[in-house]
Amino acid sequence: MSNVDAWELGKSRVNALALTPRRPTPKSYVQALEGRVASLETFIQKLASSDDKERQAMLDEAGSSSYTESAAAVDGQDEGERLSPARAGQLRKTRFGSSAHFYGGTSLYHIRMSETDSVSLPVVVDSTFDAETAPTDMTETMFGQTLWNSYPIQFAPHDDVSQRLMAAFFKCQYQYSMCIYRERFLRDYDTGGGRHYSDLLLYAICATGALATNEALLSEIFANQAQALLYPSLNHPDLTVLQALILLGQLEIGRGRASKGWLFCGMAFRLAHEMGLHLDPNNWHNAQDPDVEREILRRVYWAAFVVDKQLSLFFGRPPALYPQVSDVRGTERIPYPPDWANLLDTYIAPDTSVTAFEDSPSLVNGLIYRIELYRIVHTMITEVFENRRTNAGGTVVADTITRIHLSLTRWLAGLPSNLHWNQWTINQLPRWVYHLHLLFHTVMTILHRPPSQLLQKPESSFDRDDIDICYESLGAMLRLLRSYGRFYSYKHLPLDFVQTLSTAAGTILMRRHLDHLPWVDAETSRSLDLVIEAMEDIKDTWPCVKEILNSVLNARQTEAATMPDVDPVMDFDFLAAEPPALLDMDGAEWPSFDDMMTRSTLSGGVD
Repeated sequence: MSNVDAWELGKSRVNALALTPRRPTPKSYVQALEGRVASLETFIQKLASSDDKERQAMLDEAGSSSYTESAAAVDGQDEGERLSPARAGQLRKTRFGSSAHFYGGTSLYHIRMSETDSVSLPVVVDSTFDAETAPTDMTETMFGQTLWNSYPIQFAPHDDVSQRLMAAFFKCQYQYSMCIYRERFLRDYDTGGGRHYSDLLLYAICATGALATNEALLSEIFANQAQALLYPSLNHPDLTVLQALILLGQLEIGRGRASKGWLFCGMAFRLAHEMGLHLDPNNWHNAQDPDVEREILRRVYWAAFVVDKQLSLFFGRPPALYPQVSDVRGTERIPYPPDWANLLDTYIAPDTSVTAFEDSPSLVNGLIYRIELYRIVHTMITEVFENRRTNAGGTVVADTITRIHLSLTRWLAGLPSNLHWNQWTINQLPRWVYHLHLLFHTVMTILHRPPSQLLQKPESSFDRDDIDICYESLGAMLRLLRSYGRFYSYKHLPLDFVQTLSTAAGTILMRRHLDHLPWVDAETSRSLDLVIEAMEDIKDTWPCVKEILNSVLNARQTEAATMPDVDPVMDFDFLAAEPPALLDMDGAEWPSFDDMMTRSTLSGGVD
């Protein structure tokens, strides 16, 4: 190409960009930038007024992104309460055995109790393995070896039921579980075997797809079939084992068997490192692998990365996959293979054109921006909520939240037009666009919501700007729920939707508490009704939501019978007949809810 041609080409591109309409910069992004500048100005002013020792301590802390008590000392006050405390988290004993579950500051069970209660108790689900309902197909032997008795395979891979549930998964749920490259999976399924297919993975897909068709019994059957194949597969695991573990792990967590699901997903993340997926395929200099195969490996890693952050938020626990030890390139769209139209017609959507099935650029963009969102979430988890950090406080703490908030608003402002949504959007959008914005506002709320113990103090104790941001995100979540519900079923949304509903319900209850609103307040009632309706809709798909739902319903129903000085927002034992004991971080057992009510009756208030 000559210099003249290059010049003309460059000119035409500039003109095209100039003519392309661009969305105005969102107000939230401008406000975030202003907040960041104000935070830096405050930091500079304090540097100028500090002595050499204090100045050096502030610079060292800001440069290393570590949080120490020195910043609080420089400030003259402890602003660390804006974050969850460094050792935030609760242990809950299980009903059977001697194990306990840990739930941290970002957990979906983070809903406050009574405003008169000095002890912040965790809202946690009893995800205990029930010995009475345990499957009989598993026996354990010495040395920890697990052997599975022969489980009767009720549905063969090419059975009509298997194909129907597989199709339901790819129609309704694949958009949120792109750890599988659908086109290669179906190609190998069609031919009877290959690198991207296994019966184990198929049964995991069918177990998940049965949730979309409201067939819980079939989901259980296919999950059992998959798990019967899982343990032998661990002797020589391949990519399909990792993919199946991710699906089965989320399935078990959603059913309330949190420990089992957490272990399955943890195995998947370990396999990601064991298989070298955390290093870009180009590092291996394997010229035999085509570009598509390399892109599939990248996509599997990033899908595992996303699930890792989802579960980290869900339970309030440290993540397993760190960006610092990975150099995997971003994923991109993979063109449809030549035989895709036939595979689509045969196994997913008969008599449907390729272009009508889904908007592929939008779908892959959704995955790319979901990954970018969870990269920010990783920073939020490790720099704000992770227990390994030291005592946080002072100017640097506030600056950390401001910095992450700015990253989130920059992410939102940078979304392409095919992923854009705002409160004035009335047209139907792809389901993954609504989901992406629900995730964003869930994360924004978790970042800014005050710790539970701070809500027990006078309103001046916490930053009102944080509260306002939570309310703004709540409004967006409610509008998104209404829009999504007009066009799609809530049942098709993934497990993280449970945390979105829990976060929305918690924010509604927080607003009711802070603004001293009655349950019959129109806005409170209308908002809570919408969230409860969504919980009711998904309670058979994701049974773990039932305990949150029941506690909210119980709070409303028992208001009249509750003592006037106690807010019945949450029964943190979830109305359990034999509630597990709650432990603080020193191992002391907290008083039960009934004990606190008794003390309240005797002393005129809750201890």
